[in-house]
Amino acid sequence: MWFKNLLIYRIANAEITPLQLGEALAKHELRDCTQMEMQSRGWVKPQDSKDSFVHVCGQHVLIALGIERKLLPAAVINQHAKNRIETMEQHQGYKPGKKQIRDIKEAILIELMPRAFAQRHITYAWIDLTEGMLVIDTANLKRAEELIELLLATVGGLRLIPMTTLSSPSAVMTRWLSGDEPPAVFTIDRDCELQGMDDEKATVRYTHHVLDAEETVRHIKTGKKVTRLAMTWANKISFVLHENLQIRRIVPLDIIKESTDMSDSLEDLFDSDFAIMSGEISQFLPDLIHALGGENLSR
Repeated sequence: MWFKNLLIYRIANAEITPLQLGEALAKHELRDCTQMEMQSRGWVKPQDSKDSFVHVCGQHVLIALGIERKLLPAAVINQHAKNRIETMEQHQGYKPGKKQIRDIKEAILIELMPRAFAQRHITYAWIDLTEGMLVIDTANLKRAEELIELLLATVGGLRLIPMTTLSSPSAVMTRWLSGDEPPAVFTIDRDCELQGMDDEKATVRYTHHVLDAEETVRHIKTGKKVTRLAMTWANKISFVLHENLQIRRIVPLDIIKESTDMSDSLEDLFDSDFAIMSGEISQFLPDLIHALGGENLSR
């Protein structure tokens, strides 16, 4: 149970216990799509083997949003519509108009909906009750918005603010590749993206490439800024920092993996993974925020 991506939000004004949260989530449980629904969303249990809608480890709480969507590709609808339009054209002697075609497609959608396959996707979120912080495991902003929207509807009075820092991540990363040393707990790895600040936004990407200082400085002097940078924290976690403070491609390194007992059951492994992840990232995030000038608390 290691998050691969981090989108970080500050919980501004609500105090809630794990018990209260679990009871609130249970009232908005995910249900199957009805025959005439294309999508359903609700909370699911983070561990199938347990009955609770919250997985708790000390002051760390794991929750999970489930979204069920029916798969009905536009190509399938268009093919059925094409056949029906051709038949109609033969019967009435002329091509259907735009309104008729639109009505045909809507009718086909209604006919096919009950037969469409449903696919479920789960998005996990971790709440640090001590720090008042919500962290969502996704790189997809739309999925994060869906989770936040339902969480706000589920927990009355809750207010969430995207975390920002006093210095922009892009400016700090650009300084690091211009010669400034990052804090000792961080090392720079071999992936990087630099992007021009003009309308053309010319982009240079390095992948598994040693970042030569002279080369990167030359790009920066031509007006490019660093928009993402691969790094390692404390020899424990590798990650990619993006200019909007998204953290992606998180990988726990061997020093952490070795602390996991592979003889544990899947349930015990889930518990220990979440405990280790929440513990380590709770130390990693303050170091990163500090390196970026501290959190912006002026909002």
